[in-house]
Amino acid sequence: MAEKKPAANGNAPAEKKKPTSAALQAAIAQLEEEETGKKKNTALLRVGALVLWLLAAAAMYLPQIGQLNLPFGAVRMIFLNALTEAIVDIVVAGVLVVLAAQLWKKANHIHPTKSHSPVLQFIWNQLGVLMAGVIFAPLAIIMITKSDKIDERMKKIVSVVLAVVFLAAAAGSADYHPVNSQDEVDAILEQADENGYTGDAYWTKYGHSYHFSLECQALRNSRRENIYSGTLQEALDANRTDPCDFCADGALQKQADAADALTETVEALPNAG
Repeated sequence: MAEKKPAANGNAPAEKKKPTSAALQAAIAQLEEEETGKKKNTALLRVGALVLWLLAAAAMYLPQIGQLNLPFGAVRMIFLNALTEAIVDIVVAGVLVVLAAQLWKKANHIHPTKSHSPVLQFIWNQLGVLMAGVIFAPLAIIMITKSDKIDERMKKIVSVVLAVVFLAAAAGSADYHPVNSQDEVDAILEQADENGYTGDAYWTKYGHSYHFSLECQALRNSRRENIYSGTLQEALDANRTDPCDFCADGALQKQADAADALTETVEALPNAG
């Protein structure tokens, strides 16, 4: 009996096709465009965070403007003995602080700081908590130094509200899972170790890439005094985290990333017919 051949129907698994060169180039261009878009979005998020922090400071410390008796400025409300308005201003400031921190954290997770300093990384990642202290601490100082001019009942209630709002704002502003560039550095070092690379790395004074060959064509136009050499770790510590396309397999890595992105896009498409 003749062996049966599988029927050529829609149920047969489709053979995966290798992406063409043109498709890879298009995918690379798309990735670069997405990276540019991420940077723009990050800038907008950071600007938004700064604006919200400024509004929070205004809610706490906005002085009386001319003849306008605005219900903003917790400090002014306290000295006017307007308890409700003072509490509302403090709570509003707390909400704004938390919202600002969420924008800042989102920006950090898109583009983490490139600094390898633990102190700078902490400041950058936990800026929301620090800003909560900057915005609420002055009111506590004012209430201590000017306590004789504040109503006793007002002082007790506002002190409790201020403490609760500050703790809530600090907790809501903290980044419990911060992202930093060390993850990227560790991945690069691991890849280099797997490939058995133990030689020197090279980078330029104003460039963004690291190189594995001093004769690389990308270094031909650079003056020798502007070319630095050292270990790969030293190059990464100098914030040169982009592998050269010519001598450090940067182009291959970008093509591989583009191929993966293209494959994921194709697989996500519904099957035709």
